[in-house]
Amino acid sequence: MSLSLMMSIKRRIFIAIWVLVWGISGLPAFAQSRDVSETQLIQRAEQAITGIKTLQADFLQISSDGSVGEGILYFRRPTQLRLEYKNPETLTLITSSVWLYVDDKIAKSVQAIPIGQTPLSPLLQEIVSFRSEKFSTSARASDGVAVISMTKEDGEAAGQLDLEFDTDSWQLRRWVITDLLGIKTTVTLQNPVYDRALENRLFGVPGYDRAGDN
Repeated sequence: MSLSLMMSIKRRIFIAIWVLVWGISGLPAFAQSRDVSETQLIQRAEQAITGIKTLQADFLQISSDGSVGEGILYFRRPTQLRLEYKNPETLTLITSSVWLYVDDKIAKSVQAIPIGQTPLSPLLQEIVSFRSEKFSTSARASDGVAVISMTKEDGEAAGQLDLEFDTDSWQLRRWVITDLLGIKTTVTLQNPVYDRALENRLFGVPGYDRAGDN
């Protein structure tokens, strides 16, 4: 896999939501000393993601480096997520409880990456937490929008992730990732549908007939 493609995959993976943040596990002691209203916002956002059964939504991805993408997100918690890029139609990401499968439609190949090595692993836990001693978390709300911000100062996954929720429905509206180079990638969810049955085939691992490709 080329370096440029790997960089693109890494950016999409952390855009993806979901997701979502730097090896989160457990609730740290510092949360007890936070302002109560801020802690409540964070807890409510955690509950909103944890409570998802299934989600299907269109997404629009725009980066400050000029790149644009769009596609469909399929999510069946806790472990099955599919990000299907339609424009450009070059990549699909599919998860299981163990692996992230990267379907490169140009190379006609599938790479398996341990899910624990990706930012997606916290999203695929039974109970989601946006708090950890490994990074700082803050929250604010105004004009019907709650923003949960997670910042990691150093290390492989350094940067900032902002999750935006509608405070009436507590549905995730969009997220913004800012990397160490200052590049911001915004993913906006459109036409979300919750609790619709999703077909098993969506989460199957694609295969390619190498002999037939030659």
